[in-house]
Amino acid sequence: MAAVGGNDVGVVGVTSKAKMPLHIGKGLTDSGSGSMSGVLDAMKNCVENGAKVVNMSLGGGGPSSAVQSFLTDLENDGIDVLFVAAAGNGGSSSYSYPASYDSPLVMSVAAVNSNRVKASFSQYNDQVDIAGPGVNVNSPTTSNGGDTLTYAAFSGTSMASPHVAGVAALIWSHHPNKSAAEIRLALECSAVMPQQYGNVVRNNDVGYGVVNAQNALDMLDSNNFDGCPGTAPTTAPTPFSCSPNEDLLEIRIKTDQYPTETGWTLTNTCSGTVVANTPEGTYNTGNTVYSDAVCVPTGGAYSFLITDSFGDGICCSYGTGFYNVFKNDVSEIDGGEFGQEETKTFGQCTETPAPQTPPTPAPQTPPTPAPQT
Repeated sequence: MAAVGGNDVGVVGVTSKAKMPLHIGKGLTDSGSGSMSGVLDAMKNCVENGAKVVNMSLGGGGPSSAVQSFLTDLENDGIDVLFVAAAGNGGSSSYSYPASYDSPLVMSVAAVNSNRVKASFSQYNDQVDIAGPGVNVNSPTTSNGGDTLTYAAFSGTSMASPHVAGVAALIWSHHPNKSAAEIRLALECSAVMPQQYGNVVRNNDVGYGVVNAQNALDMLDSNNFDGCPGTAPTTAPTPFSCSPNEDLLEIRIKTDQYPTETGWTLTNTCSGTVVANTPEGTYNTGNTVYSDAVCVPTGGAYSFLITDSFGDGICCSYGTGFYNVFKNDVSEIDGGEFGQEETKTFGQCTETPAPQTPPTPAPQTPPTPAPQT
């Protein structure tokens, strides 16, 4: 990922000249074994120490709800960090974790050889985002208690992952004000798809293609994301505003891998009227954040009903979906783990004061004039 070049020691890192601090978080034992809780502790340690790009040349097992919650919290809090992880070496379509967590903060990296052909051992599935060199990669090793430096060739997605992480760190060092979303988009949009896949934009073997540092840097230099598979968050959307005597309610939904199953209804329980709703079958893109906003009279109590036609909610069986309802930019309710449906309420009804009738003034009797003599 990062190593100084031109000193006749070891190998040249992807970031051989960029000046950046490095932090090592140990999630496994010296023998390479460990637990997902240990990996999570290492992830937290890296974030707490200010890491922007975290390489994770490890994986296996199933998903952890604790890790999913950690990633969701980072996303909701707007933490700019990118976890780059090895897709796995099982040579199958099975998911390996942490690479396969369904989060915009995680990139799953496949391995290719020098001819840009996917390695036979590299796992392939719909979570693979990008590919990097991972076959017969020269690496320095030590012996005699670290006194002797030698070299060996290693193969694996654990070799590919640091290549992508290194490129991410390299281009981010040139554009430190860019967000993690923009760095990820530049990596994916600038990747080179191997010729054997034709004109496809993305596939399960190599994701968007093989990482290309120069292409990614050129894209950030020009700030031109036209034709990319996603939308770069370049300018903020026009703020949605309400009149002074209204409240702004925003309903934010992140879909799971089966978006058409999700629907919701927001009801004013004081009047019994539906103020906003999205029926099941409306959302058609998975793993995507949707936002709806509506202006309502100040005050009031509301009931939010969210449904899932399959009965597994939107987190965490097939993705890390969530819902959040805001009132004037303050979160009122949130969730994601439920079955067929879930209802939550917030606010309270306010009574309309009875009209005040001004008192009727007492009739004025004009004074009786004094008799004239």
